[in-house]
Amino acid sequence: MLRFKDKAIADENLISDIAHALGVSHKLAKMLIDRGYDTPEKAYKFINPSLKDLLDPYLMSGMKEAVERIKLAKENGETVVIYGDYDADGISAVTVLTRSLKIFGIDAIPIIPERENGYGLSEEMVDGLVDAYLPDLIITVDCGISAYREVEELLDLGVDVIVTDHHEIPELTPNCVKINCKIEDDYPFDGLCGAGVAYKLATALIGSRADEFLDVVAIATIADSMPLVSDNRIIVTEGLKKIKSGKCNKTVKALANISGMKEISSTAISYTVAPRINAAGRMGDARSALSAFLSDDVLEIENYAKLLNEYNVKRQTECDLLYKTAKAKLSGKSPDNRVIALYDEEWKTGLIGIVAAKLVEEYSKPVILFTAKDGVLHGSARSVVGVNIFKALGGVKDYIQEYGGHAQAAGVSLLLKYFEDFERALNDYLVDNCDVADFVQETEVEELITEKFTVDFAREISLLEPFGIGNKKPVFAVECARAFATPLKFGSQHVSFKSPFIDLLMFYGVDKLQLLNSEIKKTIVFETNLSVFNGKESLKGYVKEISTEVCLDDGVVGTVFSHQLDMVSQKGRYKSINKQETEQMLKTASKEIYGTLFIVNDYNTLNIFEDTKRFNKSVLSPDGKGNINLITLGTDGVVPEGYKKIVYLDKPLSVIETDKEVYVNVETEGFNKDGMSTERVELGKVYMAVKNRPQGFISFTELIDETGLSVRQIVFAIKVFIELGLIIPQSGRYKAVGGIKRDLTDSSVYRLIKGVLD
Repeated sequence: MLRFKDKAIADENLISDIAHALGVSHKLAKMLIDRGYDTPEKAYKFINPSLKDLLDPYLMSGMKEAVERIKLAKENGETVVIYGDYDADGISAVTVLTRSLKIFGIDAIPIIPERENGYGLSEEMVDGLVDAYLPDLIITVDCGISAYREVEELLDLGVDVIVTDHHEIPELTPNCVKINCKIEDDYPFDGLCGAGVAYKLATALIGSRADEFLDVVAIATIADSMPLVSDNRIIVTEGLKKIKSGKCNKTVKALANISGMKEISSTAISYTVAPRINAAGRMGDARSALSAFLSDDVLEIENYAKLLNEYNVKRQTECDLLYKTAKAKLSGKSPDNRVIALYDEEWKTGLIGIVAAKLVEEYSKPVILFTAKDGVLHGSARSVVGVNIFKALGGVKDYIQEYGGHAQAAGVSLLLKYFEDFERALNDYLVDNCDVADFVQETEVEELITEKFTVDFAREISLLEPFGIGNKKPVFAVECARAFATPLKFGSQHVSFKSPFIDLLMFYGVDKLQLLNSEIKKTIVFETNLSVFNGKESLKGYVKEISTEVCLDDGVVGTVFSHQLDMVSQKGRYKSINKQETEQMLKTASKEIYGTLFIVNDYNTLNIFEDTKRFNKSVLSPDGKGNINLITLGTDGVVPEGYKKIVYLDKPLSVIETDKEVYVNVETEGFNKDGMSTERVELGKVYMAVKNRPQGFISFTELIDETGLSVRQIVFAIKVFIELGLIIPQSGRYKAVGGIKRDLTDSSVYRLIKGVLD
């Protein structure tokens, strides 16, 4: 679903002041104001991130006490253990703090568990740590804020603990020194990753020497999907500069090389370097990634980089298999459920989060996938933006052993015997606490383009980098009807087409060719991409989404009617309902959210039912993903996955053939007869109009003015003449064929419409 960005009402003098101060266009100055940078000073700092603007680490509660305790450890020659997490953020955080403490004067012992050991501090890991190292002090990074019992055990054993973390604050926190950006204190930014918090502690200990590790912190920030604003924007900007200059961690350089990364950007890091670091933990060997980052031997690092690359390839293969098995299990679940919860003993703990995220995108609802072992389920949860899964898990904690995480990602454990109760309770919680809008995945559009998009403005947009969560790359929209899209080359999955204002490219868009080249009014959403070839800079828009417009436009009406005629041979079974029953189904579906597809054949029917205003609408098929209840104007004859009930708001010419429940409101006619006739003279006007065009025609709307007929009548006539062989498609156009005599009644389409009209 598209949502055009709310625009701040800005004073023209302010726009001019910001444009002048930054040396940018008024258009970019307005974009900065819309993003909240509404003074020349704020806008300048945003465009020019600087280390001098980083927030003071001592604003964080616990920082002073942590530094004092670490100083004491140094003075007394104590044994210090740094304990982290097995993902890219945890590995980066351990790296940053281990290397920083080395500079500070402490040879700390870096420890990370494997996924099979579970997330964070566990009783088993605590016992192992104490037995193996006899530590005086343990510093956690990227974990620990939920480890109340484990910290108590350590304290009882005489081991001091400093927790540094960034996860949500639970009701019960450890009774020790705690540094967490989400604790309410004087530090105004709560969006640091685990490595970001470790960097803050390192800065408090060794000052600017900690900046040596900004490349590693930047990667962790990107990998953990943290908002790229405030301190994070500065960290990532400076980190990317280090990577671009080559003066970065040797492992970062090796991973960038082996992944074939062509550009150094936050987006590129998220698709290349970050997955390879994460792959080690996902494949049960997180220690290899940590060893790589703590090594200074070039040959050893190259070997580790090769290993991490191999892990990533294997991870991709195994994720594909897990995804297929999850989809198979999902087929047995009700599409009405507001959460997807599945488990399997064969699934790997390190892969379920990736697949859960993929299913969220596909189904527009929270997803929790579990591994099962010895009667215990360990799960990874992902959620849509509008549903706080961490809060939701808190609402059903009676069925849970433990949980922790963020609003959109969390970990959870429970006993297998409680799985069905947990699933039911979580679904009930989401029913009681979430509305339809919470599950709809929106694309925020900067603006609708109505003039040529210039290379200069596209170049200015790059000043807003780095892009990511909290600072998304702006996307724009352009309207079009028939796009004349074609594959890039024979057999290509990618298509290109032109709009009046920018050339567009849609990757894997070949399945959208019919939609793109239809007469349906469309809004094409794109982001800009500048490329240089042979020294020449060129601009293209990369298509992100296509949204159709439900309206009475002739192109839309004609296309919908054309599909109705194409489906006349379908004689699907259905249950008849009246207007009152139809209205009740609309009311029920507005609350249930998932599983019902409403089809309206005549646009005017929408005005009959008040509750149609509650639903998103599209033409022929749903625009977005998932099985959210919505209305389509007409149908392409395919029931999308996840819909168990089809409801026609008005009676169609024919009903779709499907094994789903189908209901038809037989009291409202869905075939609009206005302007329709089966008289030979009326059909003949269309044939003569085509015959008088030596080059034929592309769009049926071209014939409206010269025939004076309705678009439905034109479509009807063309269908009849194509069936009779009097009009033929040829190279994307339609041409009349002479010298053939046929009776109109030889056409099944003609006979059908004549029967309806008579």
